[in-house]
Amino acid sequence: MPGDLTAVALTRADDPTDAAVDQAVEQVLALLGDPLRDVGRGDRVVIKPNMFQRKPGFRTSPGLLLAVAKRASARGAEVFVAERTHVLKEILDGSPLHRYAQVVSFDDRPLRIVQIPGATSLRVPVAIPDIVTECDFFIGAPQLRTHSSVVLTNAMKNLVGLLPGFTTRIVHMAGVEESLVDLNLLRPQHLLVCDATTVIEGNYPMAGSSREVGLVSASRNAVAMDTTMAAVAGVQAWELAYLRDAHRRGLGPVDLADIEVRGVTVEEAGFVIDRAPVTLVPPREGIHVHADTACDDCRRWLAAAMNLLRDELLDFPGEMTIVSGPMERLPELRGAVVLVGNALYEHREAGVYLEGCPPRAIQTAGLRYAMGHEVGDAERTQFRVPASTGESVDALAWPAPEELV
Repeated sequence: MPGDLTAVALTRADDPTDAAVDQAVEQVLALLGDPLRDVGRGDRVVIKPNMFQRKPGFRTSPGLLLAVAKRASARGAEVFVAERTHVLKEILDGSPLHRYAQVVSFDDRPLRIVQIPGATSLRVPVAIPDIVTECDFFIGAPQLRTHSSVVLTNAMKNLVGLLPGFTTRIVHMAGVEESLVDLNLLRPQHLLVCDATTVIEGNYPMAGSSREVGLVSASRNAVAMDTTMAAVAGVQAWELAYLRDAHRRGLGPVDLADIEVRGVTVEEAGFVIDRAPVTLVPPREGIHVHADTACDDCRRWLAAAMNLLRDELLDFPGEMTIVSGPMERLPELRGAVVLVGNALYEHREAGVYLEGCPPRAIQTAGLRYAMGHEVGDAERTQFRVPASTGESVDALAWPAPEELV
């Protein structure tokens, strides 16, 4: 079929049963002209879901994975379902998926040190599990989600999970938006099968909730997939900086006019996803926020953090100054001080410092710490306090990898 490489197939799966999801997967693959025809006997196929959190609904549908693995196995391929952390093994324990695929954690695989050609953020060599670099056919199975910093995530951001264990931190240190594109340059996905039977919306990953939507989509192009699913969710592609960057780098179309949507139309499938809060308003006087020079991602992170911690900030009896964005001189610092983002590294001794562009959700612990709340040993590893305090951090007290979002 003409246009197969950038076409997106879309269908309904209103019933969440494995049988209904299997039928939906069959439909979207047929609409793409059988993209698994490129899989041959003895090929190594890796399916990468979004499955590192235990909370029900916050992961790719096991039924969708079963449907894809079964069809790849029928081609005579050696199939693996792989994700960082061991959580997917717990979730898939006892699943019929094991008849068709091996379930593995990237954390258990040997690593290959690779340089990403054309990388703009991840310019240093990174460690990638061998199975990712050596497989013959790579399938992404993401779940559609809102995101408090980058607005919406799906096929492209799912590749952050290629980095094993705790090394996902490098993405936030180097800059999330461009790093997503770099990872897609490193390992293009031959096929995407998106789970929107249940989506995650609201202030995710700081909070968020699941919502049944009943859609499955497929494509051979991650950018076309994310552009289309953004439109389905009521989000414009131009709002997603990583999609604009991916298009500039030649990875795919970001205009629906350049994408052939097959099956259910965008209008028929459309819904309005509940986004993370973006209005950066301190909850009361005495909470001073200086973020006029911050990048969009860090401003959105702060807005989401203000929303998450609103009640704690209202109860906090003192003043607090929160600063984000590049500046030669800091503003007047009153009360507890929190510095947010890589741009403030040179001022890191002025208060509690949260590195990253943007920081991760777990780093909101730094704001709680600044208010005088107790934080766990693992959370304490996620922010820096001035060296003058003499406080040390237990190097072994690290969060569970599924908490690092």
